Amino acid sequence: MIDFYFSYRSPYSYLILPRMLKLKNEYKVDINFKIVYPIAIRLPEFFKDRNLFYFTSLLMDIKRKSKKLNMPMNLPIKPDPIKQNIITGKISNDQPYIFNICHMGQLMCNRGKGIEFAYELSKLIWSVKNWNNDELLKPLLAEFGEDLDEVRESINLNEKTLIEEIEMNQLDQKEAGHHGVPLNVYKGKYYFGQDDPFDELINELMSDGLIKNF
Repeated sequence: MIDFYFSYRSPYSYLILPRMLKLKNEYKVDINFKIVYPIAIRLPEFFKDRNLFYFTSLLMDIKRKSKKLNMPMNLPIKPDPIKQNIITGKISNDQPYIFNICHMGQLMCNRGKGIEFAYELSKLIWSVKNWNNDELLKPLLAEFGEDLDEVRESINLNEKTLIEEIEMNQLDQKEAGHHGVPLNVYKGKYYFGQDDPFDELINELMSDGLIKNF
């Protein structure tokens, strides 16, 4: 069993998703997909003293890695799931997008479609302007056999439970020993990041006799 911690605002969480899906679909391994709120919500002090230079460097790295992986990426994302001033790093008190995304994602987790839905929604977030429009969300959910209006109603009715589930994921993540994403935890060891740490995880799985599906 692998615990996979994921944030809808993390570009690196998005970039690792195809490999996580390949692992899930092609090998006999269980992946426990766990959504956490972005670090801007969990640890806003992380962005203290992080300014335009930090974000410029980040954007350059994201572009380079998305190109290497041949994954769609259109930067800057609009709207950003987190409202934040990239010049000062200050995070807005008003956050109209991120909780809707996370709670929708958690609902889909509970319906057995979490990681697959996360990949498709993340592709919209990171490559399509105005990704949050109903004209895009409605057909996306329809691909998973879901109705946008029903999903929103279920989120409203079960919001307290969805929040508690995400907060429990965050507690589990903290106990695992790291606050970053993407984070995989296997046999009590964490693998943070989507480059070398993922390869290390695969090597560990192979040494334990990872078996392909037939």
